[in-house]
Amino acid sequence: MKSFIHYFHPLMRIMREREQFLADKNVPEFISDNLLQTVPALIDTAESFDYLVLDFETTGLDVENDLILSIGWVEIINSQIDLASCKHHYINSKSQIKPVTAVINHITPQMLNEGESIHDAIKALFNASKGKILVAHGCIVEAQFLQKYMKRNFQLTALPLLWIDTLSIEKHMAMSVNNPDIDLTLATTRERYNLPEYNSHNALADAVSTAELFLAQQKKLQPHNKMRFGQLYKMSQ
Repeated sequence: MKSFIHYFHPLMRIMREREQFLADKNVPEFISDNLLQTVPALIDTAESFDYLVLDFETTGLDVENDLILSIGWVEIINSQIDLASCKHHYINSKSQIKPVTAVINHITPQMLNEGESIHDAIKALFNASKGKILVAHGCIVEAQFLQKYMKRNFQLTALPLLWIDTLSIEKHMAMSVNNPDIDLTLATTRERYNLPEYNSHNALADAVSTAELFLAQQKKLQPHNKMRFGQLYKMSQ
């Protein structure tokens, strides 16, 4: 019975999807190498893995028509945020950025003109996340934009990346105490944990903010015991 339940656990399901995905001979090496590095099991503790916490700033949320403006990330190594690992990539694009977006994100056309190609930035992201678990607040944005890139450039669908979503974790915690209408934005969620206020709408600042929140959530969920990765992943769905 236990094996039957484990079979349908979302972590086990995505690991099966990953095996099928890697069977495609058209998967680029920088992607396959990344996916082969981390194979978590349900009994593993969360602290036994390292994490890459990231954030995308985009021109909007329409994945088909909007663009990635910048990508920021920071690593969590041995349950500690490694600020020396911080990276912030501005994406060079010939498309003119929307005026409103420039005001919100504080990203100007000059910054983008001096930036790098989306291809170099994505490869750098996959290289940095090799052997790590991805973390984001509301990861559906990052996941969908990455999926669009893979489909457009490599004709790959259903990219089976492992995501830990701090927004979904917070939502599950709120539902468990019958508080479904709680504000789940990154800034307000951090306030509930007495974390300091940072400038928002900056990919790197939001990545560091999410990393701090992720560690605080684990401490709240299991203040005296080690958190199981399988539980975190299930709460991220």
